[in-house]
Amino acid sequence: MKMRIKLIKEFFWMLLMSALLFCCGKAEAQVLPEYSAFPTSSLGLQLGVQGLGLQGSYSFARSFNLRVGFDVTPDVTFIYNSRNLRVDRSAVYALVDWQPMYGNTQWFATKWFVTTGFGYYFNNTLYRQGIGRTPDYSVSMSKYRPYIGTGLGDIYLFGNVRLRLDVGSFLPTSAPTSSYENKANTITSGLKGIMPGLNTAATFYIKF
Repeated sequence: MKMRIKLIKEFFWMLLMSALLFCCGKAEAQVLPEYSAFPTSSLGLQLGVQGLGLQGSYSFARSFNLRVGFDVTPDVTFIYNSRNLRVDRSAVYALVDWQPMYGNTQWFATKWFVTTGFGYYFNNTLYRQGIGRTPDYSVSMSKYRPYIGTGLGDIYLFGNVRLRLDVGSFLPTSAPTSSYENKANTITSGLKGIMPGLNTAATFYIKF
């Protein structure tokens, strides 16, 4: 666990520093605040289906925004079909947002963006309680996942604190595997194949 946290921290800061170095040469005047869904830069706390994490961002080229961060879901257990199902998930990601309606003054146009990118999961496993002759087992899902989604940004809360809303999915690149027979298909079919990669999140951030 300590090694995982260390890797997440190192990867996060590496991506953030790279993004800042890439973007620092862009003139801030390129991005007009009255039209933009993105702050010039930000650091925030993200809460969502993927877990709890930190996220940094930097806007560039008027209608684009770069985000990097990590999420951790610490041993969450819930009841699914009358038996325990535990989620163990931790990931880092890099995303690029595009604001299609940049330059318009309507509220939705100044908030809406679409997103693509990728995520890497250090761990992405479901642990399922057995029943009868079926023992407890685990289902491991793909670690490298491209991302596609949409959202609303720069929603005013107070002072320099803003809210960003995301909905999308980290798409699997390989089939799930199970530690017991064919239970991988049973679990992912029962969950409609959505929950493991679903991303719905709210990020509370400070704009700089």
